[in-house]
Amino acid sequence: MDVVRGERAAQEIVGLHESVRMDELREFFPRAMAAAAEALEARGVDPGGPAVALYEGMDAETFDVTAGYPVPSGAAPSDDVVAAMLPAGATVEVIHRGPYESLRTTYEELTAWFEENGMTPPPVMWEEYLVGPESEADPGQWQTRIVYPMG
Repeated sequence: MDVVRGERAAQEIVGLHESVRMDELREFFPRAMAAAAEALEARGVDPGGPAVALYEGMDAETFDVTAGYPVPSGAAPSDDVVAAMLPAGATVEVIHRGPYESLRTTYEELTAWFEENGMTPPPVMWEEYLVGPESEADPGQWQTRIVYPMG
């Protein structure tokens, strides 16, 4: 696992926002991405990058998540989707390679890395879905960037 320290500008996203149990994420993501894509298409706005999921306020069973797409600032939400902001500043990032079901292993390794470096992961983080089922049939080739803002 290659941990990279980076710097990010703030990025607005538009997506579906819900509190979702871990076992409901598989159903939530396609629904959220479809809602965000439909809302952007209705406004004539192209996504500004790959699909993203912003996690806030996680507990053992439930995630407070906004899943959708990055957009230019001011791409207004609608009745179906909300706007949220990926924070600016220093980041800790890693790319997970493989199926979504194996993300847990990468998170465990990243948690150990934080502990080894005397750091505490913040309560807000996001995933960027760089390569996934919409573009690659082989789950072993999927890539998910995990980003923790550290500023």
